[in-house]
Amino acid sequence: MRRPLSQDQHTLAGAYALHSLAPSEAVRFEDHLAGCDSCRQEVRGFSETAARLAAATARTPPEGLRERVLADVARTRQLAPAPERLPEPRRRWGWGFGLVLAACLAVVVALGAVAVDQVRQVRELRENEQRIAAVLSAPDAAYTTAEPMEGVTVSLVYSESEGRLVFSSNGLADPEDEDYQLWLTRDDGSVTSAGVLSIDASGVAEPLLAGVDEGRDSGVAVTLEPEGGSEQPTSDPLMALPLES
Repeated sequence: MRRPLSQDQHTLAGAYALHSLAPSEAVRFEDHLAGCDSCRQEVRGFSETAARLAAATARTPPEGLRERVLADVARTRQLAPAPERLPEPRRRWGWGFGLVLAACLAVVVALGAVAVDQVRQVRELRENEQRIAAVLSAPDAAYTTAEPMEGVTVSLVYSESEGRLVFSSNGLADPEDEDYQLWLTRDDGSVTSAGVLSIDASGVAEPLLAGVDEGRDSGVAVTLEPEGGSEQPTSDPLMALPLES
């Protein structure tokens, strides 16, 4: 659904980065963009986050699935001869064919289970993408970026109206037998886990969506934890960012 152009054009950076403005609205926003450095920075940040999301959620079928299915089809006889017309030895072979057919049916059922699981995963990914897109394109989306260490950049997009944030990073090496974990921090010093970062071989972390407890959560922090994450931090924060609205 196209978002109507607001009088406050500063709020349209996320919608513009996600190409959700009508052509005429995009042209008007681009005129504003030419003279607004802060909006240009926000559009750049939103675009980078959306690109990371697209790359991180791309999925391919299991290797060799097509070849296995075609091989099973080639080995499976489509129609069996009528038993009453067969000599006795071939009737016995017909029982063997029944076993082969049963085995093929078992393969089909197994492949069907894999397909159902893949459909579920794709549906969950799409729902997650929609929630992330809603945060990025929200009128009150606030974009924060930082370079906590050399070669590492992190970005945080928070929407108070959506009640969610999106965290992403680039440049973090995937540690062996450990994971980077994101925490929601509060002014009283307590923290709650927002999830473990999934980092690919190039150092790009899959954008992590987390719900925010409005009025209590005030920022985020990242720690290095044992593989799979921890219930509470076991190390000092490597980086921290405030939630800006």
